[in-house]
Amino acid sequence: MEDEKGGDGQVSVLSSATMEKIDSGGKIDSEAKLIDVPVAMTTIDEDEATQEWSIPVTHLSEEEGERLAAVQAEKEDDDEEEYWEYEPGEKPSKANKKSEIDAIGSDEEDEEELEDRYEYEIEQSVAEFEDEEVIRRNTIPDSSDEDEDYFDVRNRKRQRSEDKLEVGTAFWSGFEFKEAVLDYALTKGRNIEQSRWDKTKLSFKCGIRGKCKWRVYCAFDQPTQKWLVKTRYKYHSCTPNGKCRLLRSPVIARLFLDKLREDNGLMPEKIQEQIKETWKFIASRNQCQRGRTLALKMLEKEYADQFAHLRGYVREIEKTNPGSSVVLETVGNAAKEDVFDRFYVCFEKLKSSWRGTCRKIIGLDGTFLKTEVKGILLTAVGHDGNNQIFPFAWAVVQAESTDTWLWFIKRLKYDLSLGDGSNYVLLSDSSKGLISAIQSELPNAEHRRCVKHIVENLKKKHKNKSFLKPRVWNLAWSYNKTQFKEELAKLQDYSMSLYDDVMKREPKTWSLAYYKLGSFCDDVDNNATESFNATITGARAKAIVPMLETIRRQAMVRIAKRRKKSERREEKFTKYVVEILKAEKEDADKCITTPCTHGVFEVRLGTSGYNVNTSRKTCTCGKWQITGIPCEHAYGAMIDAGLDVEDYVSDFFSTSIWRMTYSESISTVRGPRFWMKKGKYRLVVEPPEPTLGEGEKKKKKKKKKFPRKKGKNESPTKKNKKVVETIGRMGRIMHCSKCGEADHNAATCKIHPKKKIKTEPKDIGSSGAEV
Repeated sequence: MEDEKGGDGQVSVLSSATMEKIDSGGKIDSEAKLIDVPVAMTTIDEDEATQEWSIPVTHLSEEEGERLAAVQAEKEDDDEEEYWEYEPGEKPSKANKKSEIDAIGSDEEDEEELEDRYEYEIEQSVAEFEDEEVIRRNTIPDSSDEDEDYFDVRNRKRQRSEDKLEVGTAFWSGFEFKEAVLDYALTKGRNIEQSRWDKTKLSFKCGIRGKCKWRVYCAFDQPTQKWLVKTRYKYHSCTPNGKCRLLRSPVIARLFLDKLREDNGLMPEKIQEQIKETWKFIASRNQCQRGRTLALKMLEKEYADQFAHLRGYVREIEKTNPGSSVVLETVGNAAKEDVFDRFYVCFEKLKSSWRGTCRKIIGLDGTFLKTEVKGILLTAVGHDGNNQIFPFAWAVVQAESTDTWLWFIKRLKYDLSLGDGSNYVLLSDSSKGLISAIQSELPNAEHRRCVKHIVENLKKKHKNKSFLKPRVWNLAWSYNKTQFKEELAKLQDYSMSLYDDVMKREPKTWSLAYYKLGSFCDDVDNNATESFNATITGARAKAIVPMLETIRRQAMVRIAKRRKKSERREEKFTKYVVEILKAEKEDADKCITTPCTHGVFEVRLGTSGYNVNTSRKTCTCGKWQITGIPCEHAYGAMIDAGLDVEDYVSDFFSTSIWRMTYSESISTVRGPRFWMKKGKYRLVVEPPEPTLGEGEKKKKKKKKKFPRKKGKNESPTKKNKKVVETIGRMGRIMHCSKCGEADHNAATCKIHPKKKIKTEPKDIGSSGAEV
């Protein structure tokens, strides 16, 4: 076939005999044959260069063309009637509404599409994953890991998304293609509708019915086992009208599924406003109401399904990742069902990499799940050679308490061979349950309390002290005891009340000057775990299995990305070390050094003097011993002595060790259709509403100092006693508003009877008007 210049070709169409049989109302039998009709290929106009049809326009006779067009139109009308249960603008019947809602969560629901939706949501979260930043030295962290709503960020990314509907684009499922078309409609503000739906073929066209030719066609490709975009007309000849025929209640349900997981109190009016504000589309109140109802029903089924098949998920991890620790614990209820209690996983590749290549630092934290079934996600995070986070264990529990932290730390202690905690550093907030669990299981570990949380607690009492943050943080960043005392004196001069409150919090337990040496970590906050919590914000809004799968796959992507970076890096040490040495060289060049014997130097910087010992890798400022990276004083001595500063950096920061950390990854896990099988494993029931954790005691109502006096119409005997515990009139003691007595009201009061007012009849004229 020739392109652009024109040429001859042919297309297969129905024969005339078959067409006559269609006109007479007969059915097409299996013997109906196709005939090849010669066609002429016309020159493609420049404006229509994107009309990438796989079949050329045919030159049929007028009669045959009309018949074929009628058959196609009839088929499209039938399809549309099936897809659109009612025309836009037409009032839907109650039966349609009920069937649409009841279909969700029933046996009629397409399980394969449900699995596709789970898979699509997980892949979207993994695709949006961005590698965490390096944890910087002596930098005050942000006040919160969730300053910006994750859903707003995701919607902005959706609006900036590239065109995914080019001819030849491949999709893993038809559901993924439909979501791509929806993305296009929302991004461009176009009215799109579905014109074809089949198990292997999907098509969409412009929803503004007229001469607009925009359309896209996708079909399952057998050789590649993927869905491929095969046909597309790229341009619209219509004007957006603020409507979208794709934006029906099931689509609204999917769009707001994550938000409703987090807050099921999101009302239809708010959904309607957000659709208008975010995508500039008009959605009716009824659509939003039905969408919300559908979403809540989907979530109800989702939670039950995901918890039910947790045992299958556990077995799949054990099969695909041998040596991994994965624990599912349940408790029995009155109905003799297994109710979910807690879940823990530590993959073999992650724990072996942490033990073999990372510093002995563990950040511990708990964060809330954003689902209807409330719970807590406990995490354990390490630091790699580039000082980036390295999550290696996580767990789901019902509440944060001493018992759950004790259980989690016992698991970590066994998996990581922590012993009594000697030579290990633990970073966390000041949770009483966590502190108690660490003291019980890891008594010899160095437990560093997060300074950020201490500052936040101090700010509650000292709101107007603008220098509170720098004073407290400088105290925490003191590398030696002399500097610590100087900063403490500055704090005392600034505010005596603040000084007293700081001393109550034992600053020696969270200042660098009193930390043990050998960890090569100068963190005084738990920013590593909070960075991880920010990464999994979207995952925490999903059902339990999709959440766990998202975290696992993000861990795989994290390993793959950093492995590529480490393999490309040619320098001896990581970028983190290079940036620190670059900053320290500015002061190192200003140092005046006096050499002594055995690698000892006297170094002066400004008016201060320091003792540097290159043989022992020490400096009296304390920074070198704590961080494992030469300080500015040691760097200055090395420059004057002609020594290579990189020979004195800890091997934990070397590129070779960093590369080893990401040399092995988590093994792949098969999809839910392989292990989410009914009858294979004993089902698990979702947990009830959790009890309040420690520090969350229910507030008692304070008694008023001066109680309110009762009025004359209020019962003098009725106090806190309730006759009937319900809202209503049953059991109430009726009191008269006139005399104050019980058992009657003002209308039947005998002491103050209601006076009857006599009225005279009005004169009515013949016209009906008053005279």
